[in-house]
Amino acid sequence: MGGLEDRDGDRLRGVISGDLEINDRHRLERERGIEVLEIRHPSGHDLHAIFGLLLIASELERMGDHAKSCARYALPLIELPSRPGVETIIRLGRYVEDQVRDIMDTIIRPDIRRAQDIAARDDRIDRIYHRVFDDLVETMREHPEWAYPATNLLFIAHNLERIADRVTNIAEDVVFLETGRLVELG
Repeated sequence: MGGLEDRDGDRLRGVISGDLEINDRHRLERERGIEVLEIRHPSGHDLHAIFGLLLIASELERMGDHAKSCARYALPLIELPSRPGVETIIRLGRYVEDQVRDIMDTIIRPDIRRAQDIAARDDRIDRIYHRVFDDLVETMREHPEWAYPATNLLFIAHNLERIADRVTNIAEDVVFLETGRLVELG
């Protein structure tokens, strides 16, 4: 959310264009995973690892799509002198960024308890999202002239909330990688 906060169009455009690289990387990882399955016919823990990592790769790709959407909705807002509710969106974005950073670390250094704790933080993000939604709808009702920026902020908040949901899915995948069991953490 730094691009929105700092009114940095180049940073936002970098997020948008970076999504192509994420998509290419995702495609490559899927191809590698399928190739390993076809050639090696893994079983047991190796099969769980390949399957789990493919699931994680898909979640990361979707997170990139949501980040790109956030940047697209933020870009027109950086020039506006008044942006009602942007502070709360930036705070929400920071919570989501922390959650993403923590889950990435948990992928690298698997820890079931930590994955569960990270997933549990989704409730806080959901509460903030619902408060932001209600506040922005009220802003639009009271100040129709702010409907455009408020609508963009609603879409940004929605995409941030979806990124947090993907983090929860990755936490479930980390548990799967470690135990071979599918769990529901959300």
